[in-house]
Amino acid sequence: MNKNIVPQLSKEISYHSLNKNEFFIHQTQFDHRVKISKELYHFLQLIDSKQDLRSLVNLYNERHNGVLTIAFAFDFLFNKLAKFGIIESSEINIKPNTKPSYLKLNFIVINEKTVSKLTKYLKFLFLPKVIKAILMVTSIMLFASFYAFYNQILHTNIAKSEWLLLFFLSFVGVTFHEFGHASAAHYFGAKHGGIGGGFYLFMPVYFADVTDIWKLPKSQRIIVNLAGMYFELIYTIFLISIGLIFQNHLVILLACIYSISITHSLNPFARSDGYWILSDALEKPNLMQHGYLKLKAIFKSKISWKSIDYFLLFYGLISYSFILFFVYFVVIKNPHSILYFPQNLTHFVKNLFVTNSQFSLAELGNLFIPILFFYLLIGWIKALFLKNNK
Repeated sequence: MNKNIVPQLSKEISYHSLNKNEFFIHQTQFDHRVKISKELYHFLQLIDSKQDLRSLVNLYNERHNGVLTIAFAFDFLFNKLAKFGIIESSEINIKPNTKPSYLKLNFIVINEKTVSKLTKYLKFLFLPKVIKAILMVTSIMLFASFYAFYNQILHTNIAKSEWLLLFFLSFVGVTFHEFGHASAAHYFGAKHGGIGGGFYLFMPVYFADVTDIWKLPKSQRIIVNLAGMYFELIYTIFLISIGLIFQNHLVILLACIYSISITHSLNPFARSDGYWILSDALEKPNLMQHGYLKLKAIFKSKISWKSIDYFLLFYGLISYSFILFFVYFVVIKNPHSILYFPQNLTHFVKNLFVTNSQFSLAELGNLFIPILFFYLLIGWIKALFLKNNK
């Protein structure tokens, strides 16, 4: 450790407030974002590319009545921030930020330039008067549709051709969902990237790159997170209107079924819109990690814990309880879904080529559940292997 080293801050950084006690630094060249405390933010403000590390630490402790040590400051600057390109270092090769690790095999479907051409025309949908009018019309039309088609929505068997139509309509809907996130980000002045695809928990997912919304106020970030579902409601009303105009009850029925699926985005225990809404409301980026850390500290002293800490503990307990219940359900209550998975998969594939074949949700569940179980099992084995080889 060289106490006389002069830290050099990158010129490609900006600071943004998360809350009154936390900030994040955005390294714009490599697109890295690092959360820091208010105290460390004040320390970084002292770096002027002239004073050495010892002088900076002494100056900070004098001005802020702090107890910062040179060893901690060196580790913070040159072992943590330097690897993100925030502190300049000729010894470290900075890698650009990639998509989150929970997204597998991700790729861009619609590039940023194309998305931008559309979001500038869609942002009017976030004018307060427009939002109120759309939500009012949506509520009336959905209530009327469910009232008229209640029994058919719950009990009608859907043929293969109708399933394919529902999948197609759903694909268009989730694309519009991601345009909602991008349009809201554009409306509030945040940058958005392209719209891409990938796999999360073995399921194909769409995503819009709106990472830049972290620089927005909390209320605006929450609106951006809600915008996808808002656009899906608009899409649903569009489908119902088409069904009414052409007297096509199937389209209205499928639109109602699709509207039910919109609510899954509110799940706060998967990385869906509900997760990010809760994360922004609590001002806790990486909410799952916070819950996990509270679980690890459950038997330690809680003298300094606040109400938010107990909530995070509860969140962590619920999150991991879902996983344990899922494993119990698959292994103990429904082992046949695993044992007969090859036969179920073969039957499903063959049925795809049978004319007028039908699929039930139970059949799809018998395929999806074991796939998710195997995915989790492989992840646990991989994590255990990496831990043992450290």
